[in-house]
Amino acid sequence: MNDLSHTTDLVPGQPAHYLLPDLRCAGCALKVEKALNELAGVRDINVNYAEKRLSFTADSDATTGTIIDRLQTMGYPATPDRANEGLVLLARERKGLLARLGVAGIGMMQVMMFALAGYVSGPQGIEADYESLMRWAALVIATPVVFYSALPFHRGAWRDIRQMSPGMDVPVSLAILSAWSLSVFHTLTQSGEVYFDSACMFTFFLLTGRFLEVSARRNFHVEETLGDHLLPDLARLASGEWRSVDELRAGDELRVIAGDPVPADGIVIDGSASADESAFTGESEPVNKQAGSRLLAGSTLLEGSVIIRVEADRAAWVISHLSDLYRQSSAFKPRFAILADQIARYFVVVVLGLATASGLYWYLAGNPDFFVIALSVLVVSCPCALSLATPVAYTMASGAVRKMGLLISNGQFLEQLATADTVVFDKTGTLTSGRLTLVELRLVNEHLAEAEVMNIAASLESGSQHPVALAVMHLAAGTFEVTDRSVVPGFGVEGVIDGKRYRLGKPEFAAGSGEQRPDSNHNWVLLSREGESVAWMAFQDQLREGARGAVRDFEAKLVQRGGEVCVFTGDNSARGASMIRDLGLAPRINMSPEMKIAGIRELQRAGHRVLMVGDGLNDTGALAVADLSLALNPVDTVVQSAADATLVSNDLQSLPVIFNYAGKVSGVIRQNLFWALAYNLSVIPLALMGFVPPWVAALGMSMSSLLVTVNACRLARVS
Repeated sequence: MNDLSHTTDLVPGQPAHYLLPDLRCAGCALKVEKALNELAGVRDINVNYAEKRLSFTADSDATTGTIIDRLQTMGYPATPDRANEGLVLLARERKGLLARLGVAGIGMMQVMMFALAGYVSGPQGIEADYESLMRWAALVIATPVVFYSALPFHRGAWRDIRQMSPGMDVPVSLAILSAWSLSVFHTLTQSGEVYFDSACMFTFFLLTGRFLEVSARRNFHVEETLGDHLLPDLARLASGEWRSVDELRAGDELRVIAGDPVPADGIVIDGSASADESAFTGESEPVNKQAGSRLLAGSTLLEGSVIIRVEADRAAWVISHLSDLYRQSSAFKPRFAILADQIARYFVVVVLGLATASGLYWYLAGNPDFFVIALSVLVVSCPCALSLATPVAYTMASGAVRKMGLLISNGQFLEQLATADTVVFDKTGTLTSGRLTLVELRLVNEHLAEAEVMNIAASLESGSQHPVALAVMHLAAGTFEVTDRSVVPGFGVEGVIDGKRYRLGKPEFAAGSGEQRPDSNHNWVLLSREGESVAWMAFQDQLREGARGAVRDFEAKLVQRGGEVCVFTGDNSARGASMIRDLGLAPRINMSPEMKIAGIRELQRAGHRVLMVGDGLNDTGALAVADLSLALNPVDTVVQSAADATLVSNDLQSLPVIFNYAGKVSGVIRQNLFWALAYNLSVIPLALMGFVPPWVAALGMSMSSLLVTVNACRLARVS
């Protein structure tokens, strides 16, 4: 039985993440997924070969224990994926590979020197005694290479053979051991050729590819776990005591001073400061924070000091949510990636069959080099490049878009973005800055003063990140206690203050359909008490920087596809409509959340593939029904969960760039797959005919893997 002590921090029914250090290829990942899918009480199983990470959701601790036992039996011991654990394992693996690579490199050079004597000796060869000496020397040097440097391949092959499920380690190990074994036999009998140089070269080239792959994964993992390094280990309570960040709970009050990283998501309740939120937004400009403002865990105070009230436990913080989004995106496998994994899995069986058949054919034909030909076929046809073609490219792409501030929760986002032909924008907070300013206040109830009206409005909106809420919170001098508070997405908020029910939002929500706005030039919000109008508030917004450029670029691209750019907004003010027309678009105004959903479905029925871009709770329905969706602003995890991706940088001009990049990602992956398949299909016939010596086969196989990796590196930058 396994020790479940390492699972005590896992919550049944919640996603669990483990590292599988012994995962060697895409075929291994498929085997693990298939085996775990056969177990009861486990779901959402995903094995990411690029990161060697297993994710699953188990119904109980006992199920988790069964999973760990099953993995151990299969030869894939699991390690809990805790902070920095992945980096530690990668560093250990990289160090081990470097040592094995060094032994293989030195051994290869020495064995090649011994073999060189036979190559340059001419048709008469060298004297038998010297030839025997060279062979014995090569045997001594090649043996550590075969049994130490190539040990990971042998272990993987033995595991695959025990499970009767051959992976790519099987032909690799078989080729190395066969070349070494036949060479030993010929050395002992003083007959035939020896292939110690081929065994050493094959090991060296393959280890070089593995080492480069591990280095690339390590860089990716550093990017992924960067969020963990943004949080401190301890947080200073308002009382002056210190507490572990992991032990913070909703309602705790913390003091944060200049120079400190913010330890938790929270609302400022006292003080003022400027904060660096570049880790979330990509923007270096400091953001001013005061009472009512929200601070995100992982940001840093540059000036001032504040006391904040923690909003939620760590799992609900924005930085935790963004880490989950990144992990989900990197675990995604496009359709052609799954196909490639399946091809690679069955290709191994074909490789073994071809090598055996070619050896038998040339043996029966009387060719003394029958073993050399079989060995070359075994080496040259190993589908390592095919297995690497997609995971390396997608790993690079996930890291590249993250640097632009795009966090992908649904891996299909990049795959489908290249096929979208219509973009639907929400207006407020998406095309506009979302920072509303109160430009006019008209009192209807003369018994209430302006200051009291603002305090009531701020009380109702307390804790909300809606643009109207932020505007009224900024102007309020204080707040009242609110009970029975509820939010109606797209319409407004209501609650009870001193026994009276207040509503703040759209006029038809606050006071019924008969209430008329003062005019249509502004975006009016109504405050009512017990259904009676109290005050009208007019707010004004501005177009977000980069909105014009983004719309223009999108239109230029989408028109070519027969699509368009649309704007759906709940705003029905004349000014709001005028702002959209200034962009050259025809707005659809006064749209409820249900109307936005209907509008998306109407476009889909017309044959369009729709990308929805929004930022608020009233957009979540439209985000969910669109073919793909993107949320702006990282402060609302509910909106992020509804969207396929989140643009935390809020830079609209980056959207057309990412749109183009999605096409580039698909192109690079297809290039990798084409090259990998073309290489195998074109070189295998040459090897079958005996035109490819083993050392050339080893070099070609390793170079093909290196080529797809280098090609994938073109995705490291979004341009």
